[in-house]
Amino acid sequence: MMLALKSAFHHWRHKRALGDQISMSIFFFGGIFLIWYELIHIPSFYHTEWSLAYTLHLLLFIFLAVNIYGNWLMVFLTDVTGKGMVYPTGSLPHGWHFCDECRANRPPRSHHCRLCRACVLKHDHHCWFPGTCIGYDNHRYFLALCVYITVAALYGNIYNWSFVWSVKGEYTLLNLLSLIFPLLTVALGHETWYTFCITTLTMFGIALMNIFTWVLVLQVLQILHGQTRYERTQRITKYDRGLWANLEEVLGYRKFLVLLCPWLRSSLPGDGVSFHSHGQKAS
Repeated sequence: MMLALKSAFHHWRHKRALGDQISMSIFFFGGIFLIWYELIHIPSFYHTEWSLAYTLHLLLFIFLAVNIYGNWLMVFLTDVTGKGMVYPTGSLPHGWHFCDECRANRPPRSHHCRLCRACVLKHDHHCWFPGTCIGYDNHRYFLALCVYITVAALYGNIYNWSFVWSVKGEYTLLNLLSLIFPLLTVALGHETWYTFCITTLTMFGIALMNIFTWVLVLQVLQILHGQTRYERTQRITKYDRGLWANLEEVLGYRKFLVLLCPWLRSSLPGDGVSFHSHGQKAS
């Protein structure tokens, strides 16, 4: 595991685009700060001593954090390029293309990413936060990551709400406006820098919840119709094989059980190169 992390860090440092490095750093260190905020800073408002409620909060938040960081790491560490696979030469089967960048044949549903500098099997999109593309072999981890970030953001916002308003005071017009323009209310002398920070974190949490909820909804809609992002925008549905087959192609044979742990093995039914199209295999 340590060797894998060392290799991943080397790969991140030397081969990731600057935008990816910045986004990954914000995700990693920002998450550590939020863990401190949710597990140490805010609970002191609700719990004056160790209690069952705090124990449940602690266990739930640790479970969410482990799954968020575990799936984030697996998205990054999983190869999505199909290295080592032998592709056909000469006359290409239907759906195959030649990639001018990689100087190699490219299977159906794959796409060349200029940031990863490689062709990605069943390419969905390039995600900045894990600094890599989402493709056939790491799609389950990205889906689980979206699920747990959405749940954590929803839970955190509900859990923090009473704390935030205990600091800010009553539901006055200025306090409500400070949720939208926190820096302005500081400039007007209405709030301290501490309340500004609390308010900013609250707005960040709400924005994060909305963004990842929208991403999760789009991902679920794509999976229900057996699509990638490109296929959704182009309304291509020929790979839709029904709900359970579509889920199995993303989550593997264990389906929803993979949401319990990022390290639970769940073999995928195919190889990311050939796909069934309405009951017929596309090579």
